[in-house]
Amino acid sequence: MLVTVNVALQRPAVQSSTYYNFVASLAVDGDLSTISCTLLAAQPWLSIDLGTPMNVGRVCVTNDKNPNYGKLRQAGGGVV
Repeated sequence: MLVTVNVALQRPAVQSSTYYNFVASLAVDGDLSTISCTLLAAQPWLSIDLGTPMNVGRVCVTNDKNPNYGKLRQAGGGVV
């Protein structure tokens, strides 16, 4: 049986830069109405410390629903 658990929830997170006040911790707060956002860059990144080595079978990144954003779509992001 496959068990889905958000192992990133409330874990320490950092990103390559920060656009306005959209800090990396908003990516792991569990609230789908908040977002983290970097400045426009060729290779922006987000890093989440899971606390311990583990096998991760799926990573799901949810894009912001606001049509004024959508940078994840522009960057080709999504489920990896």
